[in-house]
Amino acid sequence: MRKFHRHLVVGGLVLTVGAGCGSRVDAAQTKTAGQQASAPEAAVKADTVEVGEAKVPRYLTLTGTLTANEDSDVAAGATGKVLSVHVERGTVVRKGDVLVKLDARAASASLEEAKAQVALAKSQLDLANAECERNQKLFEGGSVSTAEHDRAQAQCRNAAAQAAATAARMSMLEINATDATIRAPFDGVVAERVVSVGEYVRPDSRVVTLVSLDPLRLELTVPESSAAFIQKDQAVEFTLTAKSNQVHKTKVSFVGAGLRKGSRDLVVEALVSNKDRALLPGQFATARVQLGEQPLPVVPRTAVLGDGARRKVFVVSDGRLEERVVQVSESSGDALGVMAGVRVGERVVAVARDDLRDGQKLR
Repeated sequence: MRKFHRHLVVGGLVLTVGAGCGSRVDAAQTKTAGQQASAPEAAVKADTVEVGEAKVPRYLTLTGTLTANEDSDVAAGATGKVLSVHVERGTVVRKGDVLVKLDARAASASLEEAKAQVALAKSQLDLANAECERNQKLFEGGSVSTAEHDRAQAQCRNAAAQAAATAARMSMLEINATDATIRAPFDGVVAERVVSVGEYVRPDSRVVTLVSLDPLRLELTVPESSAAFIQKDQAVEFTLTAKSNQVHKTKVSFVGAGLRKGSRDLVVEALVSNKDRALLPGQFATARVQLGEQPLPVVPRTAVLGDGARRKVFVVSDGRLEERVVQVSESSGDALGVMAGVRVGERVVAVARDDLRDGQKLR
């Protein structure tokens, strides 16, 4: 090859540059690129598994709140001054335990008066009945006129009515005397004490707030679009914000009769055992209601790789890895149902890794 030279004069010196030098550099670079192109493509090794099919539970995710099974503002039920209060906030009581006592002296005195009146009315009724029997015999013998007979019978009826009235009044006063001792209507815990000794209460006055903590109720709201799928006795799993890693299990106990007008949702309740009182009314819960089962493609849980909010698997296609975003079900166990992204019979990487990439060759 003919070489061309260029002469440069720099500071009185003559420098000769050969044009053929550039050609040698280009040839070297071309040779290196060719060697790189001819290098074999690196392949990755990974175990694969075939996508199977199984019946997978379908779940509906809902939000809800724990509430007390019973929550009552216990009323006095009687009139009087508070003599003693037997509970404080947090006191555990059984049904029938004394909560508050009222001054029952006036009620007791009225009751004693009513008992005396009942005894008097009974005596008068016995006398009237005896008179009626004699009058009836005389009337049948023709010794008493019809008018006198009718008056005697009316007196008998009046005496019976008077006796019944006094007995009813005595029963009412017995209730008043009994209500002066206010008792717990159910097993529970005192949430709030309202009255103190010396206060005057009426029948509708609140004395304590009592809540039942075992069981609790899990109240869930179901959107209109899913309301038709909810039935009694469906399995429910839920977690609480305070302990999100602890799963509680129960079942649907009560289903609302219809949708609420304002929110267009259905209220569903589940009873939750709380013997140790570890759960508290007012706690927020995230629940899953099992709606049944459906056949879905299934893959090992290890085949699904989390990528932020996305879930992906690596499918083997023509000897290469194909990264696919999948929508998985909320099933539990070692296998996950896939609602979208893969088909039954395809092969996926059994254990997805962060170093795997779309398009890599699999060996």
